[in-house]
Amino acid sequence: MQINSGQRYAGVSAMIYHLYQNMDHERIQFDFVAPKTSSFSIYRKQIEDAGGRIIELKTSGNFIKRKIQFFKRLSHLIKENQYEIVHVNSGSIFLNIQVSWIAKFCGVKTIIAHSHTGGNIHPFLTLLTKLTKPLLEFGPNLYFACSNSAARFMFLPSRIKRHDYTVIDNGIKIEQFKFNSKVRTDYRSKLGLNGKTVFLHVGRFQSVKNHHKLVQVFADFHKAHPNSVLLLAGEGELLDSVKNQVKQLGLSVDVRFLGLRKDVASLMSAADIFVLPSLFEGLPVVGVEAQAAGLPILFSSSITDEVNLIPESNFFMDLKASDADWAQAAQQLVDKNKQADRTIAAKKVARAGYSLPVVAKQVEQIYLQRASGEVK
Repeated sequence: MQINSGQRYAGVSAMIYHLYQNMDHERIQFDFVAPKTSSFSIYRKQIEDAGGRIIELKTSGNFIKRKIQFFKRLSHLIKENQYEIVHVNSGSIFLNIQVSWIAKFCGVKTIIAHSHTGGNIHPFLTLLTKLTKPLLEFGPNLYFACSNSAARFMFLPSRIKRHDYTVIDNGIKIEQFKFNSKVRTDYRSKLGLNGKTVFLHVGRFQSVKNHHKLVQVFADFHKAHPNSVLLLAGEGELLDSVKNQVKQLGLSVDVRFLGLRKDVASLMSAADIFVLPSLFEGLPVVGVEAQAAGLPILFSSSITDEVNLIPESNFFMDLKASDADWAQAAQQLVDKNKQADRTIAAKKVARAGYSLPVVAKQVEQIYLQRASGEVK
């Protein structure tokens, strides 16, 4: 059983689905479980055709009512299906604790807590995470994290000191994101980008992604370089707020809101720089994808440097630095990488261990060893 709480298909959901796609479905099957509604519904046919299932617990009502429903429905589901493995995928320690305790209560032999974030936007929840770390020691018997930073955020210092966890790299389809000069030419022509410096950001419009900072940085850059465009792919609760900011800055023509896209790889080939000013990340998949496309990236220094797979093409900037300093750093990255051979970047990312089939095989072997009893 794979369980995560996201109701919209995003980074964690994509990682789970892509792992599933690259596993042997004769030997391993997933039930994709969600407390409310599932983010995997957009791939329902593909999942069911491959033998998997999407299960929605559909909890509702106030907090206490939802928690009671969750305990009862999840317990019934686990007992009914006799899962050999329960894998909890979340940036929330609270979901990891709840599910792992329920799974243990139901007699599941292998319970995996998987941390997918390196922080929390709310100081109170950050403090609560620190206080509840000991509770995560009583359910799981395997601990995964997308980075060492994500492990430190969710697991006890004693576990970190022993390195008693496994980093599961956020593997990507490297060939899909490899730089393509023909696609670049076609997309820049189709989107009216010829002769322009193109900023790109892909991510959900939520506080942690820091879109307001990104727009201010672009505004400073655009003053000095009017032939520049910012492409924003994604949707989310702060979309209208960011649109209003763009309008107030008089950038409605130069900042383009692209919505959810299935052509992110092509957009990356078309762009000149990727900017990721997040407040925190576990390990951003889009950062790996952008590097595979040979894009220089301006990261916030709040993001773990474990994502820095091609150091000569990237730069980490303090969020406290001025927008003008960010804009200048962006210009320096663009200038430095103008003559770079972007086609070799994909091989560098593959050598760093981020090939999706390789990561899927790693996780598959762990599942099979646990299910067969080879590892206690």
